[in-house]
Amino acid sequence: MKINPIVNSNPSQTNFKAINQKYLKWAEKMYKERRTITSEWVESLTDDVILFGDVSKQDAIDTMNAVRKYVNQGSMDAFENRLKVIKKS
Repeated sequence: MKINPIVNSNPSQTNFKAINQKYLKWAEKMYKERRTITSEWVESLTDDVILFGDVSKQDAIDTMNAVRKYVNQGSMDAFENRLKVIKKS
């Protein structure tokens, strides 16, 4: 998994340490197609963190915070709950 640091020149926005590029690109693609990200995306990221250890917990948290803008309001509660699960893992 390639992880690139994100440098944010806008001080009013949150700076992320590292965002998983695979999941970021996947979320962007889904958003263009569906105007939201799917539960498949969330489940896959969760599995890569908790089950397989392919993505670090902090990188997953940063990635989820970065793609939050792609989540529609109807899915936000489930998204937030999964973020809590990853934070507690």
